[in-house]
Amino acid sequence: MNTATFRRLLPASLALALLIGGCNGNDTNANAVSIETLTAQPWSLVEATDAEGLAATNLTGGDRPPIELNFQPERMGVSNACNGMGGDYELENNTLKVGQLVQTMMACEPALMARENTIKTYLQQPLQVQFDDSGSRLTLSGDAGVLVFQPATP
Repeated sequence: MNTATFRRLLPASLALALLIGGCNGNDTNANAVSIETLTAQPWSLVEATDAEGLAATNLTGGDRPPIELNFQPERMGVSNACNGMGGDYELENNTLKVGQLVQTMMACEPALMARENTIKTYLQQPLQVQFDDSGSRLTLSGDAGVLVFQPATP
């Protein structure tokens, strides 16, 4: 290739390299979940599956109000299990890590106690956090299974 051709193609080649490099998806913050989105409203559980992908009906079945998560900066609350629960959390690289949950100590009917124990099992492990494109569905997935939430209705 002669020098004149090289000089004409160099700017176009550099522009193409920058364009391709900018679209390769390596920007880890591009899809980062923000605390602001998480804390914008309470989240109501609408779907739950266990580690085998089967419906976790002890979390969603019955005539009880759905489990709700309410996030504040660095603290979260869980309601509509047997006892009220809450604890610290951190969100890093789209991973939610909940600290030790503290709770009231009421006894409830067995189905409600099972619901409480199950949600604690899900929350006491690192969970991958993902929002759908509209930000109206929150999915938490981990070793115990998948929890899907939508904004709670008042």
